[in-house]
Amino acid sequence: MSKRAVCCAAALAAVNLAIVAPLYRVAFVPYNNSIEYTFIAIARIMAKYPGQWGWWPFWNGGMPFENVYLPFMHWLVAGLSLAARVPPARAFHIVTAAFYTFSAAALFWMAYELSRKLAPSFFAAWTYSCLSFAALLVPPIGVDAGGALGLRRLKNLVFYGEAPHTVALVLLPVAMVCISRALSTKGAKWKVLSGLAVGLLALSNAFGWVALALALAAWLLAYRPAPWWRAPVTLGLIGVVTYCWVSPWISPSLIRATLANAPTTTGDYRYTAWSWVALGAAWCGYVLLWLLMRRAGAAPHIQFFTLLAYWPAAFVAVWYKWQIALAPQPGRYELQMDFALPVAVAFAVAALIERLPKAAQVVVGALACLGLAAQTVHAVRYGWEMIQEIDVTRHSEYKIAQWLNANRPGEKAFLGGSVSFFYNIFSDNPQFHGGHDQHAVNSLVPVISYTNYSGASRTGRDAEYTIFWLKAFGVRTIAVSGPESTEHFKPYANPRKFDGVLPVLWREGDDAIYEIPTRSKSLAHVIPAAVVPSRRPVHGLDTEPAEGYVAALEDPQYPQAALEWRGMSEAVIRATLHPGQVVSAQITYEKGWEAWANGKRQRVRSDGLGQIVLETDCAGPCEIHLRYTGGYERTLTRVLSAAAVLIAVLRVSGVSGTGNATPKLP
Repeated sequence: MSKRAVCCAAALAAVNLAIVAPLYRVAFVPYNNSIEYTFIAIARIMAKYPGQWGWWPFWNGGMPFENVYLPFMHWLVAGLSLAARVPPARAFHIVTAAFYTFSAAALFWMAYELSRKLAPSFFAAWTYSCLSFAALLVPPIGVDAGGALGLRRLKNLVFYGEAPHTVALVLLPVAMVCISRALSTKGAKWKVLSGLAVGLLALSNAFGWVALALALAAWLLAYRPAPWWRAPVTLGLIGVVTYCWVSPWISPSLIRATLANAPTTTGDYRYTAWSWVALGAAWCGYVLLWLLMRRAGAAPHIQFFTLLAYWPAAFVAVWYKWQIALAPQPGRYELQMDFALPVAVAFAVAALIERLPKAAQVVVGALACLGLAAQTVHAVRYGWEMIQEIDVTRHSEYKIAQWLNANRPGEKAFLGGSVSFFYNIFSDNPQFHGGHDQHAVNSLVPVISYTNYSGASRTGRDAEYTIFWLKAFGVRTIAVSGPESTEHFKPYANPRKFDGVLPVLWREGDDAIYEIPTRSKSLAHVIPAAVVPSRRPVHGLDTEPAEGYVAALEDPQYPQAALEWRGMSEAVIRATLHPGQVVSAQITYEKGWEAWANGKRQRVRSDGLGQIVLETDCAGPCEIHLRYTGGYERTLTRVLSAAAVLIAVLRVSGVSGTGNATPKLP
């Protein structure tokens, strides 16, 4: 970039630094509804157990580590926490604030790179820095942002915890610059850098995947490089090698889980007949817009920015106007809308202003500067008022975690609402649910949680159903927050349903911890093979598949088993077994679990509840070593990742001088 462009980027970084500066110094913000606390928990555990990233035993009965969340941001937070010796919560906010600081500068770089027009690129990025088009154009978003002039993307970061999404949108313009150069120059350097940028974006957030796909489609339609097939083929090759590189963390099983769970995560976004009608209309509008811009002779960069803004705006508009979901969680595309619309509008306006006399252009520019300067002052005040720090030790989430740490170490607990978000920041104990449902392996867990919260039983057996399922999944305690609790969500329709039914272990204010009475504290149990649940329950009131199983857990005629974790991915089970008996481990089953006893491999399978069943050839006392390896899929993806890195190294080592040529856009 030229010196003027570098100065513009620095000014934009300074503006965003002024807005987000308080975030660098805080650990806990006063928004306990924020999903960011689950991200802090992930980073804390990464930092505490470096390299033990095979199995995650803390949420949903456990899951492959890659299913917890896409890891790039968490690697950075864990690394900073270890290197700088700062608490994970503080490290998290330093990392996210840094990305926010450079978000507008990255957008400016992309706009300037693709247009070679300094002024509109700068004004677009300045607008992005201090104004939200989503809040301006969509009244419900404006209301939630505190007014049409509220800086929505900052609220999404600080209040709702959209940190990975924010990171992805900082990496998106970097990826597009690298891709544009890769498709416009010879040599390997920019192709390898494209793969690196795309890979890091993909490892940040799934919404970033969609944003990248839409951006690539817009680029191909706008610039139409010749011959027509070369750019798609090059992109395809870059995409294949990049996916091979990141496949250990974006495995085929993770993709399957995401596709299966996304339509019902946080709401029902499954397609209906009206969804298909709306999608067809949206596609017609997209194609028509492209054809009209081509016919009008619009510059390629204007076509690109306009097409880039189209789909996020369509997702958000159709959702808020008609409650029709063109994609899962369509409201969250407001971040992409705020990212793309300022650029599209700025360049469209610039094309009109260029027709004015020079003096008029100066006047318009001066007025724009005054307006954006005033809005910047408002945005800085908005940020400083929003970003505050709290003493987390005074809140229910902290108190519940510390009581369970001190009194029930190692035991699985059922925790609801924001208590679940915070819990593993302070505790290594597992919880029944927790985390992010779109990546969950055992889809029965959210069903049981819903049954517990909603009071779905209309027969007066609400507490009975909950206790039944918690026993089936090895839960020893349950924390319940009433309407006067400092817990945010208050998820229970009937928070008093356990009073007089379960022993109260702790109560403070409107928070209580109850004990689930069970015969054994272990997650491993010896049971008859005949009572293993053979089918998945249809819903949370369908207890029939597990009734024999739960009865066997409490039957003293069966010997108890002990389970000891040795790291996060390995456990030892000690039990005495007789013919016709198996070991049930209340851990989520996934391909990749292996069991060994007496020097021989034993059979590991799933029961109807999605938990592990061990069928051994043991007779009498037996020690079973249970280990999660990830199976053939993990081995294959690691081989592919190593091969992709090797290909990139070989390509870079053989790069020719033409790879450094000044890029020329088609």
